[in-house]
Amino acid sequence: MREAIRLFKNAKLQRRTLTVVTNSINSLVLPILNPVVSFLVVRLASITVWGEFVQALIVVQLATHVIAWGNKEYLLREFSLNPTQIARAWQTSLVTRLAVFALACGAIVVMGLPPPRALWIALWGLGLVLYQSCEVLILYRKDFVFATLVELGGLGVQVAAVAWFARRIDPDRLIVVFALATLLKASVFWVRYRRHTLIVTDSRAWLMGRFDARYFSLAFPFFLLGFSGLLQSRIDLYSVNFFLPKSEVGQYQVFMTFMIYLQSIAAFILAPFLKGLYRLSYRTMLGISAKLFAFGALLLAPGLSVVYGVLVGHYHFDLSLTFMLAGGLLALPIYFYLPIIYALYKAGSQSTVIKINLLGIGVNLLLSLILLPRVGMIGAVVAGATAQWVMFAGYLVQSRTIRETYAGAVPELP
Repeated sequence: MREAIRLFKNAKLQRRTLTVVTNSINSLVLPILNPVVSFLVVRLASITVWGEFVQALIVVQLATHVIAWGNKEYLLREFSLNPTQIARAWQTSLVTRLAVFALACGAIVVMGLPPPRALWIALWGLGLVLYQSCEVLILYRKDFVFATLVELGGLGVQVAAVAWFARRIDPDRLIVVFALATLLKASVFWVRYRRHTLIVTDSRAWLMGRFDARYFSLAFPFFLLGFSGLLQSRIDLYSVNFFLPKSEVGQYQVFMTFMIYLQSIAAFILAPFLKGLYRLSYRTMLGISAKLFAFGALLLAPGLSVVYGVLVGHYHFDLSLTFMLAGGLLALPIYFYLPIIYALYKAGSQSTVIKINLLGIGVNLLLSLILLPRVGMIGAVVAGATAQWVMFAGYLVQSRTIRETYAGAVPELP
């Protein structure tokens, strides 16, 4: 009997480990995408070309994040509550949000961009909207291996196209390449999840979801959480885009991609077990916070060494050790406060997370405005790092509050 239990636990541990590994690999492919493509663009053309493209990238990603309107987190909850209505909930969310996409296309026309660029930016945005809509299905079905293969395929298309254009690559061609690759990935996922994305009969396929204005209010808390988090993590990039020349915008975006990569490892570890995480006691969740922070501290030195080697040795960036140290200080705090965020979600205190995000945005923006015109790029990194440690302090206070308030909470369920 004991041997059977041991084997069961080992099998369960192996499944969990496999889930972590496959989800981590899938999550890592996308962060790797920009460095690979940006590396080719920098080496074949120039950092200025990449910097000009980043200006379009920033706008498209911000717009599509708004159009996403918290759909992944909202739909995950809906799928759990109503597993027989997955297709209808997913399609209603998409149809409703496509109305916002139509407004965004109108804004592109008003901006007066050249027609070819405007068209490809709109197609790129459409591809991102459709692709982001499938992320919840990937997560719900734990379809990480397939998603990884699709990401690798999309990456291969982009790399091949950039290599084909070589020194003829420019921002407009990059926009076309990213648009086609994103549309291709979205199409593959739509076929993969056709039972949810379309209702198919022998004669036709259609969406059974309908426009529902209530969706915006129902999903608004999830949107606000995600949007405040996006601004908190990227307000320094927006400031760099405003103050610095295109070459430094491109350099900073590449650097921050690697810093976000280091930050994301914390999320990769927790993501496959979020459902189980909510079943733990608050005291256990706070214990995970301390352990994850210790892991992040151990990871920092080798992680920064690898990043420094890539940026200096392959990109030929001239970065000081002080610059890298500031980047490390920016990456570390999330290892401590990410489990606390989920503890606050469990306690129904999403508003607290939003307030701390807004605090981080304010600190980051204020310091960026002060430092960027005076010391350049390093000022943005210092601003981001300072904001992260201010948030660290905020979540440290919240961890003590949680410990005191929920000290007598029911222990984790089996």
